[in-house]
Amino acid sequence: MKKWLTYIVVIIIIIVAVKGGMKLVEAKKQQEASKPVAVTYDMRVKTITTNKEKNSLTLPYIALTKSNDDVKISSRISARINYIVKTGKIVKKGDIIVKIDQSDIKAKIDSTNSQIKSKKLALQNLENTHKRTLKLLEVRGASQEQSDKELTNIEAIKAGIETLNHTKNSLINTLSYANIKAPVSGVVTRLANIGDIAMMGKPLITISAKSNSYLLVRLPNDIKANAIIFNNKRFALNPLNTSFNGLLEYVANIDESLTSNQTVSVDVVIFDDDGYKLPHDAILNRDGKSFVLTLVDNHAVSKEVKIISNGEQGVIVDNITKKDKIIVAKQDILLKLLSGIKIREVE
Repeated sequence: MKKWLTYIVVIIIIIVAVKGGMKLVEAKKQQEASKPVAVTYDMRVKTITTNKEKNSLTLPYIALTKSNDDVKISSRISARINYIVKTGKIVKKGDIIVKIDQSDIKAKIDSTNSQIKSKKLALQNLENTHKRTLKLLEVRGASQEQSDKELTNIEAIKAGIETLNHTKNSLINTLSYANIKAPVSGVVTRLANIGDIAMMGKPLITISAKSNSYLLVRLPNDIKANAIIFNNKRFALNPLNTSFNGLLEYVANIDESLTSNQTVSVDVVIFDDDGYKLPHDAILNRDGKSFVLTLVDNHAVSKEVKIISNGEQGVIVDNITKKDKIIVAKQDILLKLLSGIKIREVE
């Protein structure tokens, strides 16, 4: 009898507990239902449309100033350098920039003059002798053989004098090379020092001219360019078909006078044709591929594109149309839009 009473008590307790729990759950549901519903906001994005039209893209580069009038100056004689202009000096055309020692050449000229004087004296004496011989020949006081011999000697001395005069003129001409003058105006870079021996053909000085200037541009072989922008002016870029440290060399003839071997900033035109241009923030890069997100029915739809050219002003792409509404945002926002979130377009 006691066992039955115990069972009945336990069952009653369980029933009471279940009813109490059900009341708590119902109260909790009513509490949750009374709370305000969370509002989901659409993400606002900016979109653009683009047409296939003439576009230009550029990249910043450094160019080296050069001149077609730049010169390297060598000595035509071998002698000691008595004077040479300093590096960095601005010289004008005609200025003396190098003085070569002249003492040896002048000594040779003096020696040649002495030889000429001696031979002229000998010639005068021989000609006087020959005059007397001709008078004796008339009265048979001298032989024809003696007269002919004297004439031969006279001609030999005259030939010797002519040779010495030629040598003298050559030495005087060489002496004119001892003072080297600047053939153009510009900035000097010297390659030798006072006291050095100037060797024929070995450069002593370079002059960087300020006339007939051009720009030397070196580009990687994957950059295809045909023009540059310099000081807001466009100049054609011509290949030299040469390379320097693996970079291809180009020149642009400009209409300004610049000192050679200076660096200047230029913009290299890497694209100049019809194409769809987009800002960099319109491109989503994933797994080595490029995409744009277009707005379709308030959602973002990805479309793979090929980047034809990438410059400072943006990118040129294909596989889009002028009807596409292309979303412009940072990379993290573009990735978030791919989750399917609802989008609202911002004007």
